[in-house]
Amino acid sequence: MAAKYPLAGLLTLRTRREENASRAVLTAEAEAKVTAEAKAAQGKKLTEYRVWHLEEKERRYQAILGQTLSQAELDEFKAGLALLDEQELAEIEELRRTELALTEAEAKIAAAREAWRAADRAKQKLLMHQDEWRAAEAKEAAYQEDKELEEFKPGAQPLDP
Repeated sequence: MAAKYPLAGLLTLRTRREENASRAVLTAEAEAKVTAEAKAAQGKKLTEYRVWHLEEKERRYQAILGQTLSQAELDEFKAGLALLDEQELAEIEELRRTELALTEAEAKIAAAREAWRAADRAKQKLLMHQDEWRAAEAKEAAYQEDKELEEFKPGAQPLDP
């Protein structure tokens, strides 16, 4: 009967850690994918807003062209244009935050992959040790079997008559 590997519990623990690290990599990659999609959507939204912004400015200028405006009406017109510019800045800031989140998500992927590599290396070391231990056990079992055969030889003369 083969003996149980004395570090089997540790091997189980390292296997579990490697599996958890692998799942962490997959989770980080999924989060990065979602963030990348959000960044693309935000970039598209900003591009569409810029096009609309230019069209809206032109429309507003055309609406007042040739009209006589009071100072209050002119101030209101300028405030409306400033509001459009503020909205564009808000869209740009949102895109910047999304890009930052994507950078952080990519850093998480790199860290998770490094943690997985470390866990895998630790598991592989233990698996190599287990193979060496099994080879040593097999060699010891073969030695013991040879030793038993040497002790019992059929037809051998007893040493003491």
